[in-house]
Amino acid sequence: MKIVLDNIIFSNVNNGGVSNYWFELIKYIENQDIEVTYIENQKMESNFHRNQLNISSEKIFKTKYQKWNRLLPIDYNIEDEIIYHSSYYRALTHAKNAIEITTVHDFIHDFFSPIYKRKLHNYIKYAAIKRSKGVICVSNNTYKDMQRFCPTKPHQQTAVIPVGVSDDYFPKENTLQDFAQLKEWNIEKNGYLLFVGGRVNYKNFDYVLEVIKHTHFKLVVVGGGRFNKIELKKMTSISSAILHLDNVSNAHLNLLYNNAFALIYPSKYEGFGIPIVEAMKSGCPVIGFNQPIIKEIVADAALLLNHLDPSAYIYFENLLNKQTYRNEIIAKGIENSKKYSWTKCSKETLEFYQSLS
Repeated sequence: MKIVLDNIIFSNVNNGGVSNYWFELIKYIENQDIEVTYIENQKMESNFHRNQLNISSEKIFKTKYQKWNRLLPIDYNIEDEIIYHSSYYRALTHAKNAIEITTVHDFIHDFFSPIYKRKLHNYIKYAAIKRSKGVICVSNNTYKDMQRFCPTKPHQQTAVIPVGVSDDYFPKENTLQDFAQLKEWNIEKNGYLLFVGGRVNYKNFDYVLEVIKHTHFKLVVVGGGRFNKIELKKMTSISSAILHLDNVSNAHLNLLYNNAFALIYPSKYEGFGIPIVEAMKSGCPVIGFNQPIIKEIVADAALLLNHLDPSAYIYFENLLNKQTYRNEIIAKGIENSKKYSWTKCSKETLEFYQSLS
């Protein structure tokens, strides 16, 4: 079996969930006895994950970087049968025996993006789904959305292969160094709520700010870039209670999960929701929004809000203040998180390749 992997995602972004997914897949494949070629261009140098990979130059097929690379097919002349998997929906030309595979992470654009952005993204994604022999979805909810928006045909094979979570996340006792770091951040164990990731509208960050106005906890916000003017205006009365950390190592994020009162994650939609599993794996209780993908991922191992009002959060806060209940939800979360590993994800992806070749 010959595999060709298109690493275009490393040019599209500097970091992020899809980049990490691709990084973990390559890490696994590099440790297998498999013939593999990687398609790359020169703009990959700034990507966090690509810089951690040591790939032999003999395995790399170089392409010229152009601004619209992600929209254009790759001229790759080969007659052999190959498994071809792009990290971002690109087609191959002149590879008549290529068996194409696509991974679909979510349908966020279909629900929330403005029409011009949605049309461009969907043109690329839907075309990839339609021409692929095999399609991987990262959750059952994503699979259902795919059958709604771009249903597959009977001749296509599909698989639901959940993504994994790094082993960098685990329950731990604080060391002297950890206490020093918490002091530097001016936060204490169980003295803050944690919010991780982007803050676009469907993430309901506004609700989190309302919660902070009704509780004594601080709020630690990880990632998502700088606060915009609208966010800053809404924070005026609570700015002293908010800490923003944009670039955080896995070790520091694990420390934050371990010491948080809870991860608050009221997102209306996700393809998967990696921070939720990271939190559970770290022994951090999760307060999320009661929507299909979150229910699929957490099962009964998290607290799910039916309504986004502060009183609903306060009810859960009171539950988590009861140590017996808190210990139970933490134990359920740790156990539930064991279902999600990068080794399992990558192994099942490789098995899917083999089933199509």
